[in-house]
Amino acid sequence: MKFRSLFLSAICGLAVSAAFTSCSDDDEYDPFAGGSKVAIPENVGYILNQGSSGKNNANIVCFDWKADTLNVDPNTEHDLFYLQNGKRLCNTSQDIIMYNGNLYVVVYGSSYVAKLNRAGVEQTRKQIPSEYGQPRYAVAEDGAIYVTCIGGYIVKLSADDLSELGKVKVGHTPEHIDENDGILYVAQGSSYDGKESDNRIAIVNTNNFTDAAVKYVDVMPNTQVVVANDNYVAVQGYGYDWTNTPFWIYDIKSGKAIDTGECCTYVTKVEGSNKFFCVYAKTDWSTYETHNTYFYYDPATQSKEDITSKVGSNDETLLSCTVFGLSTGKDGSYYILNSFYSSGNGRVFHETDNFQRQQVYTSWGQNPCKVVLDK
Repeated sequence: MKFRSLFLSAICGLAVSAAFTSCSDDDEYDPFAGGSKVAIPENVGYILNQGSSGKNNANIVCFDWKADTLNVDPNTEHDLFYLQNGKRLCNTSQDIIMYNGNLYVVVYGSSYVAKLNRAGVEQTRKQIPSEYGQPRYAVAEDGAIYVTCIGGYIVKLSADDLSELGKVKVGHTPEHIDENDGILYVAQGSSYDGKESDNRIAIVNTNNFTDAAVKYVDVMPNTQVVVANDNYVAVQGYGYDWTNTPFWIYDIKSGKAIDTGECCTYVTKVEGSNKFFCVYAKTDWSTYETHNTYFYYDPATQSKEDITSKVGSNDETLLSCTVFGLSTGKDGSYYILNSFYSSGNGRVFHETDNFQRQQVYTSWGQNPCKVVLDK
């Protein structure tokens, strides 16, 4: 097993080298394109750190996903957004997506969506109206950004200038959203006052974006996350009493949803497959000890492959750390995001080569929740 802990220098590549040159000698890559004040790797990835509620410490850190190096000087500023824009993202960044070479960041606590270029330079932002509720998650499709808002809406924004193009009413507290083949799948969470619970996912056709056209499928109460591939939608939530995290599968072709009988805390896609990569974190709150179980789930065969020992073979801390998110990388790799909550910077474990090799990054921010790559 090969393990390396990365703790590198120079924010987003202050040392510009041949690594920033494209494969073609006739087409040189410009690491300072887009008005960038710092050098951006050609194969750039981004870590979104959610920050702590009310602390205005959400940030974005960039890295080179191909070289598997995190270019951060621990003695200097490491927040890409601050370096490029001279201001902070503010309070609680919930989601980040990449679409047509631009980044879209959902800032829940400060209630806005921002469009950044690939260098992290802000292009425009949209303050979400209070009657819609604060924004949660986003997905892109056909020139539009679809954002869930806790007031019960999915808001459609122009990917160009973030102007509002429409909205539909769904459940009272929509959470995570995903898209496949022009269809939106939306988790219907519970109300934040604890008075209401929804046991459905909403299904919205982007070509018929109206209230009347929204369809619903019954699953477990308090759904939180939906992850869609070509044939199935994985649904994770908190169930009836919030003591477990049930894991359901919705079959797109048959229109039926089944309870897998498994528990899942985080889930992400397996590229090129119908399978899903999952982690179930079970915490004993009397001792605060956590045990993580990692597995693949195959909806086609309704079977689970436990890979806990394989994941833990690189670093046993992955068996007991606080997992705060999962993201799918390139070539069958995954990013496992580890939070220490408000105690300090989180970590990002990059698992590659069928979990035979591992890189570890310090996230340089609290509560790392997602990794996106410029592909």
